[in-house]
Amino acid sequence: MTVKDIRCVTRVRVTGPARDGGRRCARSSPALPPEDGVVTKVQQLQASIEGGTYTVNSEAVAAAILKRLLTTGEGDA
Repeated sequence: MTVKDIRCVTRVRVTGPARDGGRRCARSSPALPPEDGVVTKVQQLQASIEGGTYTVNSEAVAAAILKRLLTTGEGDA
């Protein structure tokens, strides 16, 4: 589940439980189970971050930032 999957209901004044009986934060839709390859990749990333061996490709990061900044919004991706 990601942050985008949760929709928080905004209220002007919250002093107790929701009066409408609903939840204040609810999932917009049920999350699909991740594929095995995705889980393995996440586990590998977590292990390398925790082990201190994770490195960042600064050229790739800079290229991605420039690409996003230079996108005109006309369907360029």
